[in-house]
Amino acid sequence: MKKRWQWLFVFLATIVLSGCSVDDWFAGQVDPPESLVELEADYPSADVGKQVARPIGKTETVTLDRVVDGDTLKVEFESGATESIRLLLVDTPETSHPTLPVQPYGEEAKSFVERWLPEGDTITLEYDVGRYDRYQRTLAYVWYDGVMLNEELLRRGLARVAYIYAPNTQHVDAFRTVERSAKEALLGIWSLEDYVTGNGFDHEATTPATPKPKTDRDCDIKGNINRDGEKIYHVPGGASYERTNAEEMFCSEDEAEAAGFRKAAR
Repeated sequence: MKKRWQWLFVFLATIVLSGCSVDDWFAGQVDPPESLVELEADYPSADVGKQVARPIGKTETVTLDRVVDGDTLKVEFESGATESIRLLLVDTPETSHPTLPVQPYGEEAKSFVERWLPEGDTITLEYDVGRYDRYQRTLAYVWYDGVMLNEELLRRGLARVAYIYAPNTQHVDAFRTVERSAKEALLGIWSLEDYVTGNGFDHEATTPATPKPKTDRDCDIKGNINRDGEKIYHVPGGASYERTNAEEMFCSEDEAEAAGFRKAAR
Protein backbone atom coordinates (compact mmCIF):
# COMPACT_ATOMS: atom_id res chain seq x y z
CA MET A 1 0.00 0.00 0.00
CA LYS A 2 2.83 2.40 0.91
CA LYS A 3 4.50 1.78 -2.44
CA ARG A 4 1.26 2.55 -4.28
CA TRP A 5 0.98 5.93 -2.55
CA GLN A 6 4.59 6.66 -3.41
CA TRP A 7 3.88 6.06 -7.10
CA LEU A 8 0.81 8.28 -6.96
CA PHE A 9 2.85 11.07 -5.35
CA VAL A 10 5.51 10.79 -8.07
CA PHE A 11 2.78 10.86 -10.77
CA LEU A 12 1.13 14.01 -9.40
CA ALA A 13 4.46 15.70 -8.81
CA THR A 14 5.47 15.05 -12.41
CA ILE A 15 2.29 16.70 -13.69
CA VAL A 16 2.70 19.75 -11.45
CA LEU A 17 6.38 20.22 -12.35
CA SER A 18 5.48 20.04 -16.05
CA GLY A 19 3.24 23.06 -15.60
CA CYS A 20 -0.04 21.20 -16.22
CA SER A 21 -3.01 20.75 -13.94
CA VAL A 22 -4.45 17.28 -13.35
CA ASP A 23 -7.52 18.31 -15.40
CA ASP A 24 -5.26 19.38 -18.27
CA TRP A 25 -3.45 16.06 -18.20
CA PHE A 26 -6.64 14.00 -18.31
CA ALA A 27 -8.10 16.21 -21.03
CA GLY A 28 -5.10 15.33 -23.15
CA GLN A 29 -5.94 11.64 -22.85
CA VAL A 30 -9.27 11.98 -24.71
CA ASP A 31 -9.30 9.97 -27.92
CA PRO A 32 -8.56 12.22 -30.91
CA PRO A 33 -11.25 12.72 -33.59
CA GLU A 34 -11.31 10.18 -36.38
CA SER A 35 -11.39 10.84 -40.11
CA LEU A 36 -14.25 9.66 -42.32
CA VAL A 37 -11.87 7.10 -43.82
CA GLU A 38 -11.15 5.68 -40.36
CA LEU A 39 -14.85 5.63 -39.50
CA GLU A 40 -15.76 3.72 -42.66
CA ALA A 41 -15.13 0.33 -41.02
CA ASP A 42 -17.73 0.93 -38.30
CA TYR A 43 -20.09 3.12 -40.33
CA PRO A 44 -19.95 2.00 -43.99
CA SER A 45 -21.25 4.50 -46.53
CA ALA A 46 -23.38 4.11 -49.63
CA ASP A 47 -21.69 4.14 -53.02
CA VAL A 48 -22.86 7.59 -54.04
CA GLY A 49 -20.78 10.66 -54.74
CA LYS A 50 -20.74 13.85 -52.72
CA GLN A 51 -23.94 15.69 -53.61
CA VAL A 52 -23.41 19.07 -51.92
CA ALA A 53 -19.94 20.37 -52.68
CA ARG A 54 -19.98 23.54 -50.57
CA PRO A 55 -22.35 25.77 -48.61
CA ILE A 56 -24.61 27.93 -50.75
CA GLY A 57 -26.42 29.75 -47.95
CA LYS A 58 -25.25 32.16 -45.29
CA THR A 59 -22.65 30.62 -42.97
CA GLU A 60 -21.38 31.19 -39.44
CA THR A 61 -18.46 29.65 -37.54
CA VAL A 62 -19.16 28.33 -34.04
CA THR A 63 -17.50 26.12 -31.44
CA LEU A 64 -18.87 22.65 -30.76
CA ASP A 65 -19.78 22.33 -27.09
CA ARG A 66 -21.19 18.80 -27.11
CA VAL A 67 -23.19 16.27 -29.11
CA VAL A 68 -26.74 15.82 -27.76
CA ASP A 69 -27.75 13.08 -30.19
CA GLY A 70 -27.34 12.26 -33.86
CA ASP A 71 -29.22 15.30 -35.15
CA THR A 72 -28.79 17.84 -32.33
CA LEU A 73 -25.67 19.69 -31.17
CA LYS A 74 -24.88 22.29 -28.53
CA VAL A 75 -22.63 25.05 -29.83
CA GLU A 76 -21.13 28.30 -28.60
CA PHE A 77 -21.29 31.42 -30.76
CA GLU A 78 -18.65 34.14 -30.87
CA SER A 79 -20.86 36.21 -28.55
CA GLY A 80 -20.50 33.52 -25.89
CA ALA A 81 -24.14 32.44 -26.22
CA THR A 82 -24.82 28.70 -26.26
CA GLU A 83 -27.64 27.27 -28.39
CA SER A 84 -29.01 23.95 -29.58
CA ILE A 85 -28.54 23.27 -33.27
CA ARG A 86 -31.04 20.99 -35.03
CA LEU A 87 -29.75 19.51 -38.29
CA LEU A 88 -31.96 20.52 -41.20
CA LEU A 89 -33.93 17.98 -43.26
CA VAL A 90 -32.70 14.88 -41.41
CA ASP A 91 -33.94 12.77 -38.52
CA THR A 92 -31.95 10.20 -36.53
CA PRO A 93 -33.41 7.61 -34.13
CA GLU A 94 -34.02 8.75 -30.55
CA THR A 95 -31.56 8.21 -27.72
CA SER A 96 -32.91 10.47 -24.98
CA HIS A 97 -36.60 11.06 -25.72
CA PRO A 98 -38.70 11.46 -22.54
CA THR A 99 -41.42 9.05 -23.70
CA LEU A 100 -39.65 6.77 -26.18
CA PRO A 101 -37.07 4.01 -25.66
CA VAL A 102 -33.63 4.21 -27.18
CA GLN A 103 -34.29 3.34 -30.82
CA PRO A 104 -32.13 1.09 -33.01
CA TYR A 105 -29.25 2.98 -34.63
CA GLY A 106 -29.78 6.00 -32.41
CA GLU A 107 -26.64 5.33 -30.40
CA GLU A 108 -24.73 4.59 -33.61
CA ALA A 109 -25.75 7.94 -35.08
CA LYS A 110 -24.70 9.80 -31.93
CA SER A 111 -21.42 7.89 -31.69
CA PHE A 112 -20.59 8.63 -35.33
CA VAL A 113 -20.99 12.35 -34.74
CA GLU A 114 -18.99 12.25 -31.49
CA ARG A 115 -16.13 10.36 -33.09
CA TRP A 116 -15.94 12.62 -36.14
CA LEU A 117 -16.56 16.08 -34.65
CA PRO A 118 -14.12 17.06 -31.88
CA GLU A 119 -15.63 18.95 -28.95
CA GLY A 120 -14.10 22.39 -28.61
CA ASP A 121 -13.25 22.60 -32.30
CA THR A 122 -14.85 24.97 -34.80
CA ILE A 123 -17.61 23.88 -37.16
CA THR A 124 -19.55 25.86 -39.74
CA LEU A 125 -23.30 26.36 -39.75
CA GLU A 126 -25.02 26.90 -43.08
CA TYR A 127 -28.46 28.48 -42.82
CA ASP A 128 -31.43 28.05 -45.12
CA VAL A 129 -34.22 30.66 -45.35
CA GLY A 130 -35.78 30.15 -41.91
CA ARG A 131 -33.42 30.01 -38.94
CA TYR A 132 -35.55 28.62 -36.07
CA ASP A 133 -38.01 25.79 -35.53
CA ARG A 134 -41.06 25.93 -33.26
CA TYR A 135 -38.89 24.94 -30.28
CA GLN A 136 -36.61 27.92 -30.98
CA ARG A 137 -33.73 25.66 -31.92
CA THR A 138 -31.39 26.99 -34.58
CA LEU A 139 -31.79 25.05 -37.83
CA ALA A 140 -28.68 24.46 -39.91
CA TYR A 141 -26.62 22.28 -42.16
CA VAL A 142 -23.38 21.52 -40.31
CA TRP A 143 -20.01 21.50 -42.07
CA TYR A 144 -16.67 20.21 -40.82
CA ASP A 145 -13.46 19.92 -42.80
CA GLY A 146 -15.31 20.68 -46.05
CA VAL A 147 -17.93 17.95 -45.60
CA MET A 148 -21.56 18.27 -44.53
CA LEU A 149 -22.66 16.25 -41.49
CA ASN A 150 -26.31 16.04 -42.59
CA GLU A 151 -25.31 14.33 -45.83
CA GLU A 152 -22.85 11.97 -44.13
CA LEU A 153 -25.52 10.71 -41.73
CA LEU A 154 -27.79 9.92 -44.69
CA ARG A 155 -24.92 8.30 -46.61
CA ARG A 156 -24.34 5.82 -43.77
CA GLY A 157 -27.98 4.97 -43.17
CA LEU A 158 -27.95 6.74 -39.80
CA ALA A 159 -30.70 9.23 -40.67
CA ARG A 160 -33.75 9.63 -42.88
CA VAL A 161 -34.81 12.68 -44.88
CA ALA A 162 -37.54 14.36 -42.82
CA TYR A 163 -39.18 17.59 -41.63
CA ILE A 164 -39.34 19.09 -45.09
CA TYR A 165 -40.97 22.47 -44.57
CA ALA A 166 -40.72 25.19 -47.17
CA PRO A 167 -38.78 27.37 -47.62
CA ASN A 168 -35.96 25.37 -45.93
CA THR A 169 -35.50 22.92 -48.80
CA GLN A 170 -32.37 24.00 -50.68
CA HIS A 171 -30.58 20.63 -50.30
CA VAL A 172 -33.57 18.27 -50.23
CA ASP A 173 -33.08 16.82 -53.73
CA ALA A 174 -29.43 16.04 -53.02
CA PHE A 175 -30.42 14.44 -49.73
CA ARG A 176 -33.02 12.26 -51.46
CA THR A 177 -30.35 10.93 -53.81
CA VAL A 178 -28.04 9.98 -50.94
CA GLU A 179 -30.86 8.47 -48.90
CA ARG A 180 -31.98 6.33 -51.84
CA SER A 181 -28.51 4.85 -52.22
CA ALA A 182 -28.25 4.03 -48.50
CA LYS A 183 -31.69 2.42 -48.63
CA GLU A 184 -30.78 0.27 -51.63
CA ALA A 185 -27.62 -0.85 -49.79
CA LEU A 186 -29.66 -1.69 -46.65
CA LEU A 187 -27.36 0.39 -44.47
CA GLY A 188 -28.15 1.23 -40.85
CA ILE A 189 -31.80 2.15 -40.35
CA TRP A 190 -32.63 0.58 -43.72
CA SER A 191 -31.40 -2.85 -42.59
CA LEU A 192 -34.66 -3.44 -40.67
CA GLU A 193 -37.90 -4.06 -42.57
CA ASP A 194 -40.47 -1.28 -42.06
CA TYR A 195 -38.36 0.38 -39.36
CA VAL A 196 -38.39 3.75 -41.10
CA THR A 197 -41.88 5.26 -41.22
CA GLY A 198 -43.41 8.54 -42.31
CA ASN A 199 -43.54 9.63 -38.66
CA GLY A 200 -40.11 8.49 -37.56
CA PHE A 201 -39.02 5.00 -36.53
CA ASP A 202 -40.86 1.90 -35.33
CA HIS A 203 -38.69 0.51 -32.51
CA GLU A 204 -40.68 -2.75 -32.61
CA ALA A 205 -39.48 -3.54 -36.15
CA THR A 206 -36.86 -6.28 -35.85
CA THR A 207 -37.10 -8.24 -39.12
CA PRO A 208 -34.01 -7.89 -41.32
CA ALA A 209 -34.75 -6.15 -44.60
CA THR A 210 -34.22 -8.00 -47.87
CA PRO A 211 -32.83 -6.48 -51.08
CA LYS A 212 -35.49 -5.34 -53.53
CA PRO A 213 -35.28 -7.18 -56.87
CA LYS A 214 -34.01 -5.22 -59.86
CA THR A 215 -36.46 -4.68 -62.70
CA ASP A 216 -36.27 -3.58 -66.32
CA ARG A 217 -39.73 -2.02 -66.20
CA ASP A 218 -40.29 1.73 -66.20
CA CYS A 219 -40.85 2.53 -62.55
CA ASP A 220 -42.04 6.12 -62.77
CA ILE A 221 -44.77 6.29 -60.12
CA LYS A 222 -43.64 8.54 -57.28
CA GLY A 223 -44.43 7.64 -53.67
CA ASN A 224 -44.27 10.50 -51.20
CA ILE A 225 -44.94 10.74 -47.45
CA ASN A 226 -46.31 14.13 -46.42
CA ARG A 227 -45.72 15.98 -43.17
CA ASP A 228 -48.73 14.22 -41.58
CA GLY A 229 -47.27 10.82 -42.38
CA GLU A 230 -49.81 10.12 -45.12
CA LYS A 231 -48.51 7.96 -47.98
CA ILE A 232 -49.55 9.26 -51.41
CA TYR A 233 -48.46 8.17 -54.87
CA HIS A 234 -48.39 10.32 -58.00
CA VAL A 235 -48.60 9.06 -61.58
CA PRO A 236 -47.00 10.78 -64.60
CA GLY A 237 -49.23 13.55 -65.83
CA GLY A 238 -50.72 14.18 -62.39
CA ALA A 239 -51.10 17.77 -61.17
CA SER A 240 -48.32 17.47 -58.59
CA TYR A 241 -46.13 14.87 -60.30
CA GLU A 242 -43.31 17.12 -61.51
CA ARG A 243 -42.84 18.95 -58.19
CA THR A 244 -43.15 15.84 -56.02
CA ASN A 245 -39.98 14.52 -54.41
CA ALA A 246 -40.13 10.75 -54.57
CA GLU A 247 -39.30 8.78 -51.44
CA GLU A 248 -40.07 5.53 -53.26
CA MET A 249 -40.58 4.67 -56.91
CA PHE A 250 -43.15 2.10 -58.03
CA CYS A 251 -43.64 0.24 -61.29
CA SER A 252 -47.42 -0.08 -61.00
CA GLU A 253 -50.30 1.38 -59.03
CA ASP A 254 -50.96 -2.05 -57.54
CA GLU A 255 -47.40 -2.10 -56.21
CA ALA A 256 -47.83 1.36 -54.69
CA GLU A 257 -51.11 0.44 -53.02
CA ALA A 258 -49.63 -2.78 -51.68
CA ALA A 259 -46.97 -0.65 -50.00
CA GLY A 260 -49.66 1.36 -48.22
CA PHE A 261 -49.84 4.37 -50.55
CA ARG A 262 -53.04 5.91 -51.90
CA LYS A 263 -53.42 7.69 -55.21
CA ALA A 264 -53.24 11.48 -55.28
CA ALA A 265 -56.60 13.18 -55.76
CA ARG A 266 -55.36 15.00 -58.88
